[in-house]
Amino acid sequence: MTLHVWGSLPAWGILVVLVIRLWLVRTQSASVTWLMVCCAFVALGLTINLDVLVDSLSAITHVPNIADVISRCLTVCGLFALAQSVEAAARTTRLPRVSRFVVCGLVLVALIALFALIDAPATTDRFMQTYGGQIPTALYSATFMIYIASVLGFSAVAVLAEFRQGRGASRMYWLFVVGSGGILLLALIAIALDTAHVLGAMEAVGLLSAVYNPVFLLSMVFLAIGAAGGVLPAAAREFRDWREAQRRVRTLEPELLRLEGAAGHRGIYFTVRWSPREWRSRLHRLSVEIEDRAREAGEAVPSAAGLESTELLTETTR
Repeated sequence: MTLHVWGSLPAWGILVVLVIRLWLVRTQSASVTWLMVCCAFVALGLTINLDVLVDSLSAITHVPNIADVISRCLTVCGLFALAQSVEAAARTTRLPRVSRFVVCGLVLVALIALFALIDAPATTDRFMQTYGGQIPTALYSATFMIYIASVLGFSAVAVLAEFRQGRGASRMYWLFVVGSGGILLLALIAIALDTAHVLGAMEAVGLLSAVYNPVFLLSMVFLAIGAAGGVLPAAAREFRDWREAQRRVRTLEPELLRLEGAAGHRGIYFTVRWSPREWRSRLHRLSVEIEDRAREAGEAVPSAAGLESTELLTETTR
């Protein structure tokens, strides 16, 4: 498994959590949407570097090493989305900004154009090591690294502004700031590495490569966990709420049936086909009808059905 595939694992993990969260609850704020887009693009972009996919894409498209440029383009889009997610959560900027989409598009065009200038006739899963001695390859790598370092750097500044203004940002966002700093360091290492490769200083290439790998992996972990810092605690809380709602529904449905018989009146609860995402509305309707039927039957309202205990019905939208 290549370095970049290992780096994709945090993104895949966060994506799985967010997909489950979306399926269980109906919340989908702008920051969560952008974060899901980020994880999908970054995870796919890095996973494409898997040996079998590198060879398959080259065979299908008849373009050697096309997997590398696809990987970088997907990663650019993913980290652009990550920046949007963090800034949307930080609420320190107005999103979206058309200029940012334009810049991202120009970077993608530049990457494709520079890739076309690289003389890389044989497919390899070690693209930069094999063809990094060419000037177009160095420019190709530098364009990619400078862009992602810049876009994450601006987002880190937005997060720091959120902390300074005391708006209650999750402390886990500090990990995002650390990860962004790691990407900045990674960009400097990559540019130095590419320069040394072009100049033929292979001893320096070996030393810088040894530093590059751990910095890359740690940066990806910090970015993934830090960017999801405002989402994962809410996701865990909502999962607990969902499980509690399922337990209450199983307990209260038989009670509603009994009360309907005692009151001689049926509501609409059992006539509705509730979807899995409507667990909040379902529990709320169940509680309301139990209260109504209990009053009609002259009985006390079961404590478990009290609307005053429905704090888990509150959606998290940030």
